[in-house]
Amino acid sequence: MRTTKTSRTILVLSAISLFAVASVVVGYRALRNQLVDRLSFIYFARGTQLSKQDADRLERDLKSDPGSFADRIELLAFYSFKIYKDGLTPEELANRREHVLWVIEHQPASNFASSHEAAFDPDGRDPEGLQQGGKLWLQHAHARPTDSRILYNAGQFFFWANDWKQSEDLLERAYAIDPANHDIAFSLAGHYWRDARHSSTAEQVTRMAAKSLKVFEQALRDTHDPRDQLNDLPEAAQAAFEAGEYERAAAYSKEVLSLADRPDYADSNADAIHYGNIVLGRIALRQGNVAAASAFLLKAATVKGNPHLDTFGPNMMLAKELLEKGERKSVLEYFDLCGKFWTDDDGKLGQWRSAVLSGANPDFGANLRY
Repeated sequence: MRTTKTSRTILVLSAISLFAVASVVVGYRALRNQLVDRLSFIYFARGTQLSKQDADRLERDLKSDPGSFADRIELLAFYSFKIYKDGLTPEELANRREHVLWVIEHQPASNFASSHEAAFDPDGRDPEGLQQGGKLWLQHAHARPTDSRILYNAGQFFFWANDWKQSEDLLERAYAIDPANHDIAFSLAGHYWRDARHSSTAEQVTRMAAKSLKVFEQALRDTHDPRDQLNDLPEAAQAAFEAGEYERAAAYSKEVLSLADRPDYADSNADAIHYGNIVLGRIALRQGNVAAASAFLLKAATVKGNPHLDTFGPNMMLAKELLEKGERKSVLEYFDLCGKFWTDDDGKLGQWRSAVLSGANPDFGANLRY
């Protein structure tokens, strides 16, 4: 009897020891992954410098340590750059899909999970991954309906996939839970602002701009980081203008231009300078001051460019409105200045210049919305 009791005691103690060891291991891994998430920008930067041989080595390392969040971030950085530069082989595409799905399944509340590198583009390169990833995120959202971080990350996944309706729905749910979260508020406001820019009637534009302005202003209240303000204020100024709130539009434009003047933001002030001056110029034009509007137009082009402006090009709404007032000289000069940073314009600046010189109204297309 005593032997049986002793055996049971040993078994119980062994089980407790194993549980304790397992808890320590799980806790260590969780702590490790939290630290990796905070330092993800470092791992991502390292990943962009990987060679093909380095990437293959990391893939082999993952076989022995499949829970390495850091290795997966580095590999996703490598594949994300390569997919646009050289394209991915079928094996690399499958590897990328595996890593993205791992992040969604195992690290859904991480900051990295909301990034473009942890998502699938709607370009047809990996429809299987897009479908599987979307299914996983909706399962997370269903299982954790009050977790604003999960809802936000899921919303970002569908944003990157251009599924605007699903993304907006998830972000609205996240915002209802945590309106004081800057990232959630800014993302949702951006959705409403996109809806305003793509509205078909002036009434819809005004209504959606007012809706986006309300949430942009919440986002601005949620942050004291000047870099957040540098990103938020240009869009808030544009939304305020389209909502008919000209005083607020002017105030936000002047505030962001003041921030843009600071030397420490010289590397990230292009949007602030561009859109701040566009909005002030449109306000001046509403007041009948064509000369001031023209001056603001030219100031809007005194930027070095950035990925957004270099790719999509400058906003042409103020240029269009000046042409409608008969002002051509400053618009032509604006084209020339924009050509210094928008070098890959598919000939649009030349076409617009030819139209203006011939007395016609250019078709600015999507550049009235960018």
